Amino acid sequence: MSKIVVGIDLGGTNVKTAAVSQDKKILTQDSRPTAAENGPEAVMDVMAQAVKDVVRDAGLSLEDVTAVGIGAPGPMNWQTGIVYSPPNLPGWRNVPLAESMFKRLNVPCYVDNDANVACFGEYWSGAGQGVDTMCLLTLGTGVGGGIVINGELLRGIDGTAAEIGHLKVMRGGRMCGCGSEGCLEAYASVTGQVRTAKEGIAAGQETLLTELSGGDFENLTGKMITEAENQGDSFARWVTHETGMWLGIGVASLINLLNPERIIFSGGMIASGDSLFSAIRETARANAFEVPGKRCEILPAGLGADAGVMGSAACALARHTGEL
Repeated sequence: MSKIVVGIDLGGTNVKTAAVSQDKKILTQDSRPTAAENGPEAVMDVMAQAVKDVVRDAGLSLEDVTAVGIGAPGPMNWQTGIVYSPPNLPGWRNVPLAESMFKRLNVPCYVDNDANVACFGEYWSGAGQGVDTMCLLTLGTGVGGGIVINGELLRGIDGTAAEIGHLKVMRGGRMCGCGSEGCLEAYASVTGQVRTAKEGIAAGQETLLTELSGGDFENLTGKMITEAENQGDSFARWVTHETGMWLGIGVASLINLLNPERIIFSGGMIASGDSLFSAIRETARANAFEVPGKRCEILPAGLGADAGVMGSAACALARHTGEL
């Protein structure tokens, strides 16, 4: 068998790991608790053991591994593999993740931003296959992003490019978690979607969300909004449409700036399906230049929960071979 690559998706709750063949097939995979409260050394021990386990389960040894890729939350220096101070990994400060993992495994290790690797995973083996230029927006607590141009990730001089969630869409708008006002993330993340719903309810809208949240709107979630919409709740449908329109404004700016072939969305919010995507597409095309607006495909992601491990593996392979 030709050599494999291993992808790791490092999250604050779980470490997901996969052994991936160079023809883009997952051979074995694993998910286990991060145990982040135990600190960086213990977490890296968990990661190293997970790598050994998926390689063993594939009937191979570490000598068969070309490289290991790690998708980690930022901020970080992707070139040196140092992770600075990720908010969901307590005790991590200037951790030399790539070097420390190499010492544990004696295999070349590469670290990249988790949103970037998800983007590259979709480009390599998901909904972005067959194009040269694409963007990914990850819709969760915030809005993450990744951009591939001519087959390469756009990272920027400081490694902070593709922070799509912090495009400005409203002067003097909602306060964002980044400390600025009017960011796309403040309107179009799950957090922003829930805030839109709460504002409507406070203004007197009648909705199933009252029942689904048990009357305590602090418990309101994006999943509840989707559930209410699926039960025919017109207010929940409006909230999804409004969120999609904000996303469409951001997408129009990306289309005008980058002229991408595809813009792909991932995250739990895409379960809303056409009610979300129709609002994104209509708003984007109404606000983008006509030719690139019509050309650009706006699609849901194809890899689902595997985007992190596939993207980490793909980035490691491309960096190891000098192609990225």
